[in-house]
Amino acid sequence: MNEKNIIDPPLKVIVYNHSMEDGNMIKIGQLAKRMGVSKKTLYHYEDVGILKPSLIKDNGYRYYDEKAISQLQRILLLKSIGYTLEQIKSLFDSDSQATENQTWIHSLSEQVTLIEAEKERLSRLQYYLNATIHVIKLKGHLEPQEMLDVIEDLNRRTLVNGVIPAQFDEALAITEEQKGILDRLPVIGSDDPRLEDLLSSFNDVRTILHKDPRSNEVQQIAHSLYTQSLELFEGDEELMNFYWELLDPSSDNELVLGMNTEVTAYMDKMFHYYEKTRLKNKERKET
Repeated sequence: MNEKNIIDPPLKVIVYNHSMEDGNMIKIGQLAKRMGVSKKTLYHYEDVGILKPSLIKDNGYRYYDEKAISQLQRILLLKSIGYTLEQIKSLFDSDSQATENQTWIHSLSEQVTLIEAEKERLSRLQYYLNATIHVIKLKGHLEPQEMLDVIEDLNRRTLVNGVIPAQFDEALAITEEQKGILDRLPVIGSDDPRLEDLLSSFNDVRTILHKDPRSNEVQQIAHSLYTQSLELFEGDEELMNFYWELLDPSSDNELVLGMNTEVTAYMDKMFHYYEKTRLKNKERKET
């Protein structure tokens, strides 16, 4: 019988009656009812070698004494905190010379370590799923090999609070304050609400690539994206322009995830005209 087909019962504590204290045993059906498990579960535990009946009569009836019931309670406890039957059997079969408490502490500590590793694996997997979703939104399509290459690289980097932060060259000619601004930027794959707004703006750009970057429609999008970006960079326009250069897909910089040459080239033209118009308007106001 497959272990997955056994429904995990709620943990119950059995209260021994006087007859059991006198050494009498209970039948398998009684044990199953008292502990909230099925007879099939008890048969399965017997098959895998973690719960043996105290007595099997000629007619096949199974009986359990206090020691067997205590063993079942241990099994249900371990199941309730994530142990598999294989792990439970390994614990019960341990040949360690340590005391029972030391054996349990060692095994439980190992289980905590396994759970921490699984949490890390699932958290990293969740990040990769979110990052892939964001890249599709950013590019408008999925390039499987590109994502495989990216994930292979990210596997070598540390997960921090559920994301893998962008890495910046320590030699970058920026101030400590500007480095702090870069560290606070939304990261692809994160649940930062600012990221969704940014992805939406980039998606708007992809829909107008066929239009004249000087048109009113395009310049309105340029204004919206410029304002949004300046807010992300906390008003530091110089840093914003510097960061944009780092996004050049022709470079080997890791910040290019999801970007492509066509979009960035178009945005360069779009912002060139936007900046030109903005400076002209500024000069008019000053004169």
